[in-house]
Amino acid sequence: MVAADKFIEDTLGAEYTQPVTDQIAEIWEESAPNKPVLFLLSAGADPTGMIEDLARKKKLPPPGQVSMGEEMEKPAQAMIDAAFISGGWVILNNCHLAIEYMGEMEIILNPKDKEIHPNFRLWISCEPSPEFPLGLLQMAVKVTTEAPNGLKAGLSRTFSTMVNQDFLEKVEPYDKWRSLVMTVCFMHSIVQERRKFGPLGFCTPYEFNTADLEASLLYCETHMNKSA
Repeated sequence: MVAADKFIEDTLGAEYTQPVTDQIAEIWEESAPNKPVLFLLSAGADPTGMIEDLARKKKLPPPGQVSMGEEMEKPAQAMIDAAFISGGWVILNNCHLAIEYMGEMEIILNPKDKEIHPNFRLWISCEPSPEFPLGLLQMAVKVTTEAPNGLKAGLSRTFSTMVNQDFLEKVEPYDKWRSLVMTVCFMHSIVQERRKFGPLGFCTPYEFNTADLEASLLYCETHMNKSA
């Protein structure tokens, strides 16, 4: 793989071997009220934080969230119906646990007797499943969120999705806060890379996803604000 990457870089250019990170705003621009965004998840990936951050930037209310499972279809439908009117966003997580309801989504998002607010968006996350309805796959904007491969790719994704200029200016003194953010993000990328070694890296399997990184940065932010 190292030789293949080197060959591609020498032949086609360095940009062809750089990690690809789609900005959540670019994904949103491709979506529509009746064209949901479908995240096909893998271990270590959680798009919820990025979606909530985009909603804040667009000065929208926090997206409604439903974790799909047994008998969660009615709460999800009620939230979608309300968002049709208000123009809010809805996030449906773990939709591989509600395959039958997903099969109805094509009809739900194209109602004949309802008018959908132009700001409405539906975000769906699920694990890959061979039983997932083909109609929804075809109509949705499909996004894969595989864990980054390599330390450089991990840091690149973190600093292009979670950490922006506003985040780096949240806490004073700025120089110490920025150093701390860089250290925590660097450590998180290292830990994610160690997962591939299995029991040689850790005794107990664990995802170490973006939610863990967000919790760590929030703890550091709270500690620094209290110490100021």
